[in-house]
Amino acid sequence: MNRLTVIANESFADFARKLQTELEDECGVKFEGRIMDKRQRHTAKLNKAVYLDPDFAALWERISHQTRYRVEFSTPDVVQKSARLLHEKPNVSEPMIGVTRTLLETPEDGIGGTTLAARTINLRDYRPPLPDVIGYLQRETELTRSTLAEILIAAERVEDVLINPQELMEYAASAIQLAKQELMVEGIKYERIAGQSYEMMRFDSPELKSYLDGYRDRMVEVKKSVYDVVAFDSEIERKFAEDLDTRTDIKLFVKLPGWFRVKTPLGDYNPDWAIVKNEPDGKVYLVRETKHTRDLDELSRRKEKMKVQCGEAHFADCLGQDFKVATNASEI
Repeated sequence: MNRLTVIANESFADFARKLQTELEDECGVKFEGRIMDKRQRHTAKLNKAVYLDPDFAALWERISHQTRYRVEFSTPDVVQKSARLLHEKPNVSEPMIGVTRTLLETPEDGIGGTTLAARTINLRDYRPPLPDVIGYLQRETELTRSTLAEILIAAERVEDVLINPQELMEYAASAIQLAKQELMVEGIKYERIAGQSYEMMRFDSPELKSYLDGYRDRMVEVKKSVYDVVAFDSEIERKFAEDLDTRTDIKLFVKLPGWFRVKTPLGDYNPDWAIVKNEPDGKVYLVRETKHTRDLDELSRRKEKMKVQCGEAHFADCLGQDFKVATNASEI
């Protein structure tokens, strides 16, 4: 993220409103919520009562182990899933060329023009040399030529090579990459790395300045967490933190910092919360991800869903920790 700091000679509200309008007019992009008054920044303070609590140490001991993963899947699985995803892609469109004839005008104040005619030419009868479709897909997906040919045949998309090879190559590469990602997540196995874990002392170190600094309107004051405030990214997270803080059965909780990451085939995953809860038969240690729905199939981004699945394999399957998706604190 790039951050621009501006010293304005007017009130922040007026400056932000004018800048927002200019950005929308010139770029067509809304920057609402991204223009912040630096005077409203707040540095969180370590809550030593929680930080030094033995239950927090016990929680951290359970979740802080670093892991590595391996994946297992077979070539037939790749062919089957890739072919299904490619078959579901839209039909390729016939290539077209748009031709516009314009009268160019060069007055003193600039260049202008008047459209005289416009038409679209269908290239159905024009057959340029076919590109190396298999070679392109091999470079994009790292699969063998025979496997790629098998996928195209099983997806019933071979004839599309003659209609629009470029569009077919893009469809096929996208379908195969997604199939590989889904299979890797389905077959992922984590194992602990001996002697490697995230140090609890990092919560009380200078390197966390960027994590501790934030804007008041993006923080909620709490008493049961490692810091006196929790920075939130959404309304769901704000309400979640507030509700946890008022519940009598919640001993303590922490919004896991950005440096707490789980390796996945799709990039690092940063889980949301770690919680200690009092139960009648003792304390339980939980890791939770807050989303608007517990149904992973309803999440808008496939990558988001698959990272959460990797989080479950890391925490639940490898570390033996309770890991779930929650939409609100009442589900804890």
